Amino acid sequence: MLAALAPAWAAEWMTDLEAAKAKAAAENKAVLIDFTGSDWCGWCIRLRKQVLDTPAFEAYAKDKFVLVEVDVPNNPKFDPALRKRNEQLCEQFSVDGFPTIMVITPQGEVAGGFSGFKPTVEAAAQSLDAAFATAKLLKKAETQQGSEQLATLVQASKGIPEDFHRQTAPLRQRIVALDPQDTTGLGRLQRVQAQRDALAAALSAAKTPAEALAVVDKALATAEPENKPGMLQLKFQILLTGAQSVDDVKAAAAVGREAMQLDPNAAPDALQKFEAAFSKPEEVLQRIQRMRSRQPATPKK
Repeated sequence: MLAALAPAWAAEWMTDLEAAKAKAAAENKAVLIDFTGSDWCGWCIRLRKQVLDTPAFEAYAKDKFVLVEVDVPNNPKFDPALRKRNEQLCEQFSVDGFPTIMVITPQGEVAGGFSGFKPTVEAAAQSLDAAFATAKLLKKAETQQGSEQLATLVQASKGIPEDFHRQTAPLRQRIVALDPQDTTGLGRLQRVQAQRDALAAALSAAKTPAEALAVVDKALATAEPENKPGMLQLKFQILLTGAQSVDDVKAAAAVGREAMQLDPNAAPDALQKFEAAFSKPEEVLQRIQRMRSRQPATPKK
């Protein structure tokens, strides 16, 4: 009865991703996934009402996409097995915000999409057209080898929004594997990001300033040039926060100075201001000591 009452133009939204991928492969389409909280996420509700559940979107999507809804609602009557599967899909695709509209190939490769609200079909189509084009490039790459495949995959990677950086790590890994000479420079970028991720993880496990300092020093030993200024800045902050003497302040300042000298994005007058701030290390130490001894203000009754 509910199906009979549905609008004649209503698009079919599947809930089984594997079945949708098989359908997309058979129909030469991509898969469009709507990650949503259908009964609590206001922007999700607006996106469905204004865009995804309209005749215009149905007409736009019917020849390009197989549609899948991955819903994580608050409704206690929602199928618990489906909810668990949907939560697993959110984790699998690193989705941590709703709404997220993601386009993937029938093989499961992420091709793009958008996060957040789009007010019209036309606005959504700008991102989805780019994702569909990327999906076609990924399919084309499956029929190629060597340098041809590498060129196609690089072209595909350039069309993917920064919002989907985490989800497209496997694509970048494929490119790096096909390019041992790193002609694209992507291998270097991968190493830069890997160093940052490793440092963040190690720092989160450090329990004392001494441990944190040791973590940063170890990272600095093999740091890529792009990462060295930021790592030195971290070391400067650790040293300055823990300074107990004028010599400690001077040592911290030397590290901070090196960080600024190596940072290509530093403002032209930044180093001059830094030197002025540390021209009297005795006063810097006194300020640090006052900050350590400062007690929280007593709340007024």
